[in-house]
Amino acid sequence: MEVIDPHNAAEIFFDRLHEVKIIDEITRIVLVSRQDGVGVVVARLAVPLSELPDAIQMLVIALTEAVRNAKI
Repeated sequence: MEVIDPHNAAEIFFDRLHEVKIIDEITRIVLVSRQDGVGVVVARLAVPLSELPDAIQMLVIALTEAVRNAKI
């Protein structure tokens, strides 16, 4: 697998978003993974509300390109 992050940050595997809340101008997103039938929080993301539109746009563009290039 090609590494896309030169800083070697840990990958987080998750099955779904559990919760999204905006508290004090910070968008907080809880990522959950199912382990042995139980949902386990694997990460909590915090994105400044002012950066959220750009983050969403970048994610949609990157995922769209990935799907176009996928050999399904």
